[in-house]
Amino acid sequence: MNFLTMALTFIIGLSFLLSASHVKSNKISKFLYCIGTFGIVMAMYIAWPK
Repeated sequence: MNFLTMALTFIIGLSFLLSASHVKSNKISKFLYCIGTFGIVMAMYIAWPK
């Protein structure tokens, strides 16, 4: 279950990062970058050995 959560969080964060590079609006692009970065960092936190 933990691996599935980490993989889904990483994929969602990566998709936000990729979609942010295609958006023309500056504010929306920055917002999507922030969400994508947070998703990637959250996936790394979930994957960190405890």
